[in-house]
Amino acid sequence: MTPNELNVLKSLVVVAWADGTIAAPERSVIEGLLSAFDATEAEEREVLDFAQQRRTLLADLPLGELDRHDRELLLANAALLTHADGAQTASEKALLAKLVEVLDLGDDAAAIIESAKDGALDLGSKVLTDDE
Repeated sequence: MTPNELNVLKSLVVVAWADGTIAAPERSVIEGLLSAFDATEAEEREVLDFAQQRRTLLADLPLGELDRHDRELLLANAALLTHADGAQTASEKALLAKLVEVLDLGDDAAAIIESAKDGALDLGSKVLTDDE
């Protein structure tokens, strides 16, 4: 896993904490992405250990480590993650709106979120779709 992929995954952990808990479906998504990113055991442990403690957007998002592509990838996957447990809560919607603001993707943000609705997770050279 690249350092950028690690930062995106940790950022998704932050998003998963938006409603105050990481539900089993959200944890499954994170674990699936660890596999898709070919995480080593040490990288997997690092992300899962990071996920054990409640995280917040402003305190725990490694914004300075995310380039434009990472930010787009994060936003698309965050939009999907907020639906992982079957319902997007008000706190998850608010966090997604704040994430849009913090990531500073301009007018592209709405299109990125809309494109995430098809269920595909763009993982750079690796892609998970509903068919897999």
